[in-house]
Amino acid sequence: MRTLLLASALLGLVLLSLSTGRLWLTPEQLWSGLRAGPDGDLLLWHLRLPRVLAGVCIGAGLGLSGAVFQSLLRNPLAAPDILGVSQGAALGGVAAQVAGTATMIGAGLGGLAATALIFALSVSREQGLDPRRLILYGIGCGITCSAALSILLIRVGEAAAGQAMAWLAGSLNAITWQETWMAVGALALGGLVLLPASRILDRLEFGDDPARGWGIALSLWRPFLALSAALLTSAMVALAGTLSFVAFVSGPLAHSLSGGRVTLWGAALCGAGLVTLADIATRVLAPSALLPAGIYTALIGAPWLVLILYQKVLRHS
Repeated sequence: MRTLLLASALLGLVLLSLSTGRLWLTPEQLWSGLRAGPDGDLLLWHLRLPRVLAGVCIGAGLGLSGAVFQSLLRNPLAAPDILGVSQGAALGGVAAQVAGTATMIGAGLGGLAATALIFALSVSREQGLDPRRLILYGIGCGITCSAALSILLIRVGEAAAGQAMAWLAGSLNAITWQETWMAVGALALGGLVLLPASRILDRLEFGDDPARGWGIALSLWRPFLALSAALLTSAMVALAGTLSFVAFVSGPLAHSLSGGRVTLWGAALCGAGLVTLADIATRVLAPSALLPAGIYTALIGAPWLVLILYQKVLRHS
């Protein structure tokens, strides 16, 4: 029932986003434009609709991958943009742009490399994978990738640096139907892999020992799900840049809205809603400038991070 309510709220945001812009559409104009088809309403079908659908898919993918990491490691801070996965994907994507190769390939390799490095550093023979060490190494990896990215941007030309900075800011402004279908495909593949694993993630919430008692092969499932979530994150970063804190906020938000139980569907819907809301803000608050949506997702997510850290400090004080 709660998932249905989230889906209904997302549908309302999608309709509002399709109506929003320098030229606002009434419900009658929106319905007429949707019925007219691609040849009848160029504004709606070639500008707004691919942008909105891509934002929904990208937000859902980020929310889904963030919830997987948080459930996998039993820590609300274990999100791709906190662990350094997003920063690794951003570094790989910019490196691919500078080298003249596909951004998607570079971002995927960068995200996978960051994930593999963090996991390798966080595993010990005595305790296995230590989530606390993973968080710390992830933060360090993210800072390192950000520093390497800064060096790369300084060394390339102004034109390449400007293009990379526009992409890194996390914008949906230049989205076309090609990127939209890529986002749909990436989300479909990620969902096919990650959504059936929700029962395994639920059991992992009880700890490693009970999970082993249920017959879950942690040495197999944990790296497989982590790498799958990292690939999904990297694909979404490649398409829209770094939409900060979407992956981090979606899981806890779904947790609070679902009465204490996180569902992967709920996290995906929350992520889609956050990106759609941020895109609406770009066209309502500054319609002439069209600031990147990543600015607004950061404004939403940064206070949430401070709140979680504050609660953790109080809990352990």
